[in-house]
Amino acid sequence: MAEEVFDLYDREKLLLAEGQAILESADHAQIQAFAERLFDRFSKLVRENEDLTRHSDRQEQRLVKLNRNLKSQTLELEQQRSRLEGLSLQLAKYLPPQIHDALFAGKYDTQITTQRKKLTVFFSDIKDFTRTAESLQPESLTEYLNEYFSEMTQIALSYGATIDKYIGDAVMLFFGDPESKGVKEDARACVEMALEMQERMVVLQNRWRERGFENPFVIRIGINTGYCNVGNFGSDQRLSYTIIGGEVNVTQRLEASCDPGGILISHETYVQVDDMVDVEERQAVNLKGIDRTIRTYAIRARKAESDKPLRLKHPQGVHIDLSPQYLNHDDRQLIAKQLKTLAAQLEHLDERDAPA
Repeated sequence: MAEEVFDLYDREKLLLAEGQAILESADHAQIQAFAERLFDRFSKLVRENEDLTRHSDRQEQRLVKLNRNLKSQTLELEQQRSRLEGLSLQLAKYLPPQIHDALFAGKYDTQITTQRKKLTVFFSDIKDFTRTAESLQPESLTEYLNEYFSEMTQIALSYGATIDKYIGDAVMLFFGDPESKGVKEDARACVEMALEMQERMVVLQNRWRERGFENPFVIRIGINTGYCNVGNFGSDQRLSYTIIGGEVNVTQRLEASCDPGGILISHETYVQVDDMVDVEERQAVNLKGIDRTIRTYAIRARKAESDKPLRLKHPQGVHIDLSPQYLNHDDRQLIAKQLKTLAAQLEHLDERDAPA
């Protein structure tokens, strides 16, 4: 069965077809009746067209109004987005970047929860800050202090540190949460960051002296690696993402015991970075609540490539740890010969076990 096609003017077409036959018949009565029907049909058609035109005009007005409303809503949404972006940027100054990004991505839980993790903790403060602050005008103190914090924060963020808080002139950072590259890499990043900070302080001190700051800031840095409780602390109304525990207190004690312009690290940190830096072991410290003596090491400088230990580790129990600077020429040659012999034996075993 053929599908019927709807024709909007089918009645008019039928009427016109009928009119052709009536006109040919020349019957006056039929022509009169047809004329009346034609007039009636034409009148209805005009009214229908007028209705359609009015309806079309109303729809067009609605579309114009909808389009205007849509543009207004789009503009309003854009303004709201700009306000939210501005608010986000302001909040970013009060939150660690990792937490800020996770919050706005919907990936961070704001419940009061903590976990125990092995972190590397960093503390720094400014030597004789109170005395220095008293010698400066408040405006100058604010200027120098903000510049100092900005420079140190920029370095910290470049190494992936989590900024815990600023406490007066002190800075507290840590590595290992919410993002971690592993305990060893976290500790190494922290120490490398501290070295860069002290190097940057030399540049800042020269800059400040040129601006009339006679005794510019000198900082002390303490670093420790150990288990801490990390997470959201506080109440349902207000939370603080931070770390607590004895290892945090150890770090503060290391910083207080550090030489001005220096970096003092614990043994737990040192074992992670001993191939990176030259150190000088310092007096051990004891803390109330810590059931061990804290061995401490002052970092002197980065190790030269030639002084770095040569190491080989394998899960099967292989562990080679050589310090070239402590070996004379004959010892180095002897060890190299023995390693070559061992390598040849391993290759021979591999060839023997290979399938024919």
